[in-house]
Amino acid sequence: MQEMFKKVYIGVVMVVSFLVSWQSYSIYKAKSLSTLFVTPKVEVPMEPPQKKFLFLFDEAHKCVGRTPFLLLLIPSIPEEAATRDVIRKTWGNETLMPGVDIMRMFLLGAPQPPAVFAAKQALLRNESATFGDIIQQDFMDTYNNLTLKTTMGMEWMATYCPNATYVMKIDSDMFFNPLFLVNHLLQPNLPAKKNYFTGAVIRQARPFRNQKSKWFVSSDVYSKDVYPTYCSGTGYVLSGDLAAKIYHIAPEVTPINMEDVFMGLCLEKLQIQIANSPNSIFNMYRIGYERCKFTKLITVHHYTKEDIEHLWPDFVDALKSC
Repeated sequence: MQEMFKKVYIGVVMVVSFLVSWQSYSIYKAKSLSTLFVTPKVEVPMEPPQKKFLFLFDEAHKCVGRTPFLLLLIPSIPEEAATRDVIRKTWGNETLMPGVDIMRMFLLGAPQPPAVFAAKQALLRNESATFGDIIQQDFMDTYNNLTLKTTMGMEWMATYCPNATYVMKIDSDMFFNPLFLVNHLLQPNLPAKKNYFTGAVIRQARPFRNQKSKWFVSSDVYSKDVYPTYCSGTGYVLSGDLAAKIYHIAPEVTPINMEDVFMGLCLEKLQIQIANSPNSIFNMYRIGYERCKFTKLITVHHYTKEDIEHLWPDFVDALKSC
């Protein structure tokens, strides 16, 4: 009898989960896919950042009663559940620094193709219920939509967590050292910086005009020969007040599928200068792991979940001995 009841209960839960996921899919499907960004062979994202997208998961409760010192915004894709789990246990661990309130949020678009939306969305719903760290809107999850992911993060911060002191946008394929960032660059004991933005600073970069390039931008989208100064999208930090300003100014800025360049365009519109950071603490390329050296870095690019899982125990030990 107990076994029969268990089977019936599991069946009911599966049906309810499917119906909830199908309702989310109906909202997603109702938007004209021809007006959303598409990934390949388009010169420019078809949907500008100023369009209003719907939150599928907003984790609106996450910041209630909290004033995070550091809000981590981590672009992810629906299929990266294993990577998110490793991040939660390592550099994205919210309890890593006792006495410093760190909040972790993953940024996702809608799973695609539409045929698998319901199944993947059900998995994300369970993940959201378990960890409470999934922010998702109903634009398609594609590489060209990284700009939308970032502006979604700024929107979420401005709407649900406006008291966050600093925001770190950090990619999921990174080594990240929040302790060095907090203790040596941001320094909680000092007054909070305002209109602050820094990272791996890129100056005098030119648009890629080759249509075969992953970073191709046509002259119709951006007509100038040189981009404004910006920070590599692999990882940059900004003050909470500036994150809200970027979100509000974004509709006035020319949409571009280069997420980090778009942030530079927003800063240019706001007439805010990027702050220089000490040399090489933000690395947008991979360098080999050296335990003591890494305790004095903030980011290093191209580190897989396997890399992070393997080196993290040694890195934590290095924090005590180096």
